[in-house]
Amino acid sequence: MSDERSPSAASAKTWFGHPLGLFVLFGVEMWERFSFYGMRAILGLYLKCAVDGMANPPPGAIAGFNPGRGWLKEEATNLMGWYGGMAYLLPILGGLIADKLIGTHRSMVVGGLLIALGHIVLAISGMGGMAMNQMGLDLFIFGLALIVVGTGHFKPSVSVMVSQLYPDGDPRHEGAFGIFYMGINVGAFLGTTACAYLGEQVGWHYGFGAAAAGMLAGLAMYLTVRPRFLEDIGLPRDGRGSAAPVFLLTGIVIAGVAAMFFHIGLLKQIDQILSQPWLVWVLLLGGIAWAVFFTTTQESTDRGPVAAIFIYMVFNTFFWLAFEQAATSINFFTDEKTDRMLGSFLVPTGWFQDINPFGIVLLAPIFGILWTKLEQQRRNPSQPVKIGLGLILLGLGYLFTVWAGMQAKDGTKAAMWLIAATYVLHTIGEIFLSPTGLAFVTKTAPKKHVTLLMGIWFISSFMAYVIGGKLAGMTERIEKGEIALPWNFGGQADFFFLFFVSSIGSGVLILVFAPWLQKLHSGRE
Repeated sequence: MSDERSPSAASAKTWFGHPLGLFVLFGVEMWERFSFYGMRAILGLYLKCAVDGMANPPPGAIAGFNPGRGWLKEEATNLMGWYGGMAYLLPILGGLIADKLIGTHRSMVVGGLLIALGHIVLAISGMGGMAMNQMGLDLFIFGLALIVVGTGHFKPSVSVMVSQLYPDGDPRHEGAFGIFYMGINVGAFLGTTACAYLGEQVGWHYGFGAAAAGMLAGLAMYLTVRPRFLEDIGLPRDGRGSAAPVFLLTGIVIAGVAAMFFHIGLLKQIDQILSQPWLVWVLLLGGIAWAVFFTTTQESTDRGPVAAIFIYMVFNTFFWLAFEQAATSINFFTDEKTDRMLGSFLVPTGWFQDINPFGIVLLAPIFGILWTKLEQQRRNPSQPVKIGLGLILLGLGYLFTVWAGMQAKDGTKAAMWLIAATYVLHTIGEIFLSPTGLAFVTKTAPKKHVTLLMGIWFISSFMAYVIGGKLAGMTERIEKGEIALPWNFGGQADFFFLFFVSSIGSGVLILVFAPWLQKLHSGRE
């Protein structure tokens, strides 16, 4: 790995037992997640909203309030799948650039600037007539692409910098990622709250642009205090890094090309080609073959841990495939088929997604302390057990969504507490799986490949977003009986039960093989 690790110097100044640099990274990550989750809450709603305004505008809204793009839900969920998926695929390339060329510090700054610029472009795309014409839509895609490319630089770099604050074997390592993960969810809560309210109640593009100022403020804070609290963390070992502006300009060019491809319809053609079953199988088998090859080329002591990372990626995919329905099918169900009236107040659809980050902010510190204590007592559950429990909790959460789907199958509105209960169980499941997964990769991967493998770890989220977006587009066809499933509850309950089966099934499977999987990386946790 090309980044310098100087944990002893950077760890001298502590707060609550952790280096102060951890809380600096907490802050900048918080604003990046503000932008991502704010978009997650309203992007699908904007795309499917009628071009002449909202179907159910809030009380007092003027006629023609808040026009959207009037896309079919299948088109909207497909774009959301690719948007979220590419934001997790590009960290592979971003990790390589950070490792080999500019270091994680500069890569993170480049990413943050691209993300901020992307949100500024999104806000501009809603000005005047552009809110409803093709030029505005092309500009909107340009902004989305800027955010995606920026996330590719930002995401692997900041996680690796957290790991670099701690020496090997430090028992605080997993607790640090719990705290860091809390920062992610503070940003998610603030972003979802602000963007959902502004987007749904004021105007979609106010919500889209809200994160730009926050991202710039986060970067300014980071650059100001970095010399004091992070010192050499994230700098390239050989002093290189002058190429960083080149990657900033390259990101802008790539986003421009994506917007041009969208305008001429080439992106749609590429999506159709990549959706061909034969090509999906070729890519899947090719990826498995490469993973096997990569694992066998490692040092003998590294082969087991690397193999475990790839195996856990599979189960990680099943988790996020079901979890990220929150941005598409669950979000649409909440918007259209759930009673959101709280007294005389219509709860914004996106606010239901606040339950997840709010719960993590409350619970992550408790779990962080718990993992550290259990680690000190040598009673910490193994990684496969945590993944299995997370999947089972996720599946149990879907029982409430199935219940809601059955309530709404005859045109009545489902009770909002059922959606809330879904998010609560999903949140607890996420705490078991996600922050511990990030910590596992950074602790277990060979040091020379840690940033690369962190990026590869996110492939599971890429696949989950893309596949999940396409599955969400089938919701109405399943509801109408055009696509038959082995069960028949009625309404959208049949669709949601699919994720109960996949989550519980994969969770039980990994628990069965947990003892063998644990042996693959024994001594590395």
